[in-house]
Amino acid sequence: MGAMDINFQQYFLDHLTDLQNLIKIPSVYDAKTITDEAPCGKGVADALTYMADLAKKDGFEILTYDGHAIAIRIKDGSVQGEQQTDASSPAMQNERIDVVSHLDVVEPGMGWTIPPFCGEVKDGRLYGRGSQDMKAPAFLTYLALKLIRDEHLPLKRELRIVLGTDEERTMNDMFYYVSKAGMPAFAFTPDGFFPMAIGEKGSLMWRLSGKYDTAPDAASGDAKNSIIEKMDCGVQCNVVAPVATALLKDNRYTAKLKELAHSKNIPCDISEKDGKTCLKVTGKAAHASTPEEGCSATIALFSLLKECGDSLMDNLHQCFEDFHGRTIGIKTPDGNPAAYTMNLGIFRIENGACYGEVDARYPFGMSSAECTDKLSSKCSLKLSLDYDSPPTMNDPEDPYVNALLSTYREKTGDYSDPIISGGVSYSKVFGHCVAFGPAGTAEPLLAHQADESVSLDYAGKVLEIYYEAMKRIALL
Repeated sequence: MGAMDINFQQYFLDHLTDLQNLIKIPSVYDAKTITDEAPCGKGVADALTYMADLAKKDGFEILTYDGHAIAIRIKDGSVQGEQQTDASSPAMQNERIDVVSHLDVVEPGMGWTIPPFCGEVKDGRLYGRGSQDMKAPAFLTYLALKLIRDEHLPLKRELRIVLGTDEERTMNDMFYYVSKAGMPAFAFTPDGFFPMAIGEKGSLMWRLSGKYDTAPDAASGDAKNSIIEKMDCGVQCNVVAPVATALLKDNRYTAKLKELAHSKNIPCDISEKDGKTCLKVTGKAAHASTPEEGCSATIALFSLLKECGDSLMDNLHQCFEDFHGRTIGIKTPDGNPAAYTMNLGIFRIENGACYGEVDARYPFGMSSAECTDKLSSKCSLKLSLDYDSPPTMNDPEDPYVNALLSTYREKTGDYSDPIISGGVSYSKVFGHCVAFGPAGTAEPLLAHQADESVSLDYAGKVLEIYYEAMKRIALL
């Protein structure tokens, strides 16, 4: 069977139910259900087990990595019945191609018009959290592996689908995997843009901490920093906050806040309970690497409360209102503000303590130390740099890179150049790795947003690209 004999669209539709069942699994990190066998919690472990069971049923050999990842593989030359070296041995490490995806997803957040884990097909689109990021892309590469296996080609390299469990948080799943399996000769992840993300910006995460000052202002006697009893904003560090709530200590500002919300056109529910004001601001979720696609409920809430004399809200609003960092003095090397992004994904006040998580993406020519200095000089809370991954770049003349690019161009007629992505993918772990689709101009970018979905027609076209690309790099 060759590519000309395959109806890729029909093949995908024939296996659509399996993908729908995968999307129905709420594979969000859950600290409460962590065990030795489920290091990211039950939901993520269930998704990993589901794919392992499916692959076993389809006749694949599965390698397991202590709940962090699985690898589904075709050994090089195995169709000729050759003896194989164990895949974890050094002899095999340079003869392996990994196609790396993750099964964990971010919190659903607010604003869905259908249940986020329904796996429902409507008007030619498959809906559900993870349909773009990235259960559907992972599943398409699995189907491509299945097609290649069934062709019985004399592959020159072992070809693996590797499925991880913690990409949305730490990527410790893949660090664990490579510590056991070694580095492959080359890897790609279907977790980016076509034609290709040949490199990625640097990525860092700051944690904010400090006390919520309750001392009265010396000049006026007003408790300017003590109007908030409790605040809870955002769902995840790398998601633009879709919702932000606050409970004020009294109801002095209820009328004023209603006026402000109306004049600023901020979607905000404001009510009173037991003599206290309750606020709930609704925003729009988006991936932190593309914050302009969303609207931060947290920043909108800050903009209201700073008008009530809260100096911390004023300070944080100044620091984070511009997601390109211009209000803290960020200047990018090429003068393009959009090259730097910053998102206050999580912020809380409780029992007199503040806590926050900030995601930032920075271009070549900048350092994490420079970015940290800029924010710490303006922010009144304490910063700690808890995660930092420098920019990456692959050689455009690399034969594996060229094989992927040429496949995409032949199948689409699109000869646009590779990009430098603001996203953070498993490329950060593997180094000799690119992000190869599936996002493109033909599909709206809905990762981390409400009503995430993928076109069934588009999925069929992407399957053909992955089938041909994976075959070519395994035969190089």
